[in-house]
Amino acid sequence: MKIFGVIHLKGLPGSSSNSLSLDEIIKLAQNDIDVLTEGGVHGVIIENFGDAPFVKDNLSKRSLVSFTNVVSNLNIDSHLSTGINVLRNDGISALAIAEACDADFVRINVLNNIMYTDQGIIEGKAYDIAQFRSTLSKDIQVYADVFVKHATPPYGAKIENHTKELLERAGADVIIVSGDGTGEETDIEDLKKIREIVPEGKLAIGSGLNINNIDEYAKVSDIGIVGTDLKTDGVLDNPVDLKRVTDLVNKIS
Repeated sequence: MKIFGVIHLKGLPGSSSNSLSLDEIIKLAQNDIDVLTEGGVHGVIIENFGDAPFVKDNLSKRSLVSFTNVVSNLNIDSHLSTGINVLRNDGISALAIAEACDADFVRINVLNNIMYTDQGIIEGKAYDIAQFRSTLSKDIQVYADVFVKHATPPYGAKIENHTKELLERAGADVIIVSGDGTGEETDIEDLKKIREIVPEGKLAIGSGLNINNIDEYAKVSDIGIVGTDLKTDGVLDNPVDLKRVTDLVNKIS
């Protein structure tokens, strides 16, 4: 299993949650990247987590420029896979930032179908994403959530069907399975169902991975996206803790 650490950016200019300068936001993000790199992770995902409450699917121009500015000023080891996630669900902006900053992939919470979220009903825009992606100057992979966290699927929807549609009809390269919320464990039974559908190397866990359950999850999934558990004392708002990173990475080495 590869481990990808999450960089939770503080609220960006353009967000109602912004309280720091760009320089301060960059410094905090760089500190986390440096610790994750030293700890041996295989990749990082940078997201505007501090921008809550999130806009549904159209990031403001000011926030888009701020996000791009932050990422372009980060020193990221070239050996790391780098991803961009624009919350809540702005895949076009994520791809634009990824192209401008030479990132490798984007995470899109709702690529197709619909989900009921705390921002209202979010509809996937797979067609628009595919059209925009085809114009880019480099190949950027799409990591797509199935039954994304902090959301509820439509009545009667099956996670297996949504997974097949993401792969076969929506253009997803990697499938992400998460728990109900940030830091909450992924359902191992859901993961096993999806493992039968997703090609080797293309299945990721999006939440709840920790030192106590990684052995079980590593048998089923290929990538572990870890945010909360790598922070000091396992508290989301704290900086990344080197010992927690090295302990987790060494557990699967």
